[in-house]
Amino acid sequence: MIKIRSFYDQSKQKMLDVWLLAWTLCGLAIFSQVFISEDNELRRMILIFAAFWVYFEYMVVKAWRWRRGGEEQIFIGEEEIQYGRTYYNRGILKPYRKDLMNKVRTISDEGTSFTRAFADSYWVIGGEQLAFTVNGKVIPFGMRLNAKEADRLMKLINRELDS
Repeated sequence: MIKIRSFYDQSKQKMLDVWLLAWTLCGLAIFSQVFISEDNELRRMILIFAAFWVYFEYMVVKAWRWRRGGEEQIFIGEEEIQYGRTYYNRGILKPYRKDLMNKVRTISDEGTSFTRAFADSYWVIGGEQLAFTVNGKVIPFGMRLNAKEADRLMKLINRELDS
């Protein structure tokens, strides 16, 4: 079993905590006006705002949970490789048959500079360094690994795929 723990920076986590608290309180304060306002147009506008707010609330809570207790898990068996992202050891590893997998490759150079910068920001779950392809579907993994760690993991998995 290979486990890759999520990147955690205490100072950035404190900023994320404050931002999440402020976002939650401000969103709830604005949404509460739906029940007070008499103007239907204002209610409609607040409900549209609430849809965007809920989306970003979900994304940030997901990233917050990931930073606190998330990890990627890879289990290499005889016939298959299982991969999944877990929170506090809870989650499901998805099996991938070895005979249908392409070799693991680095993906750190793929994408535009904006995409890479966005994926490397602390409040986003991302920054994958490696990927494999199964039945035409790309499965990225190895979040925030440095080049040496990514190379070691890639060689280990590719050796298992060859055997």
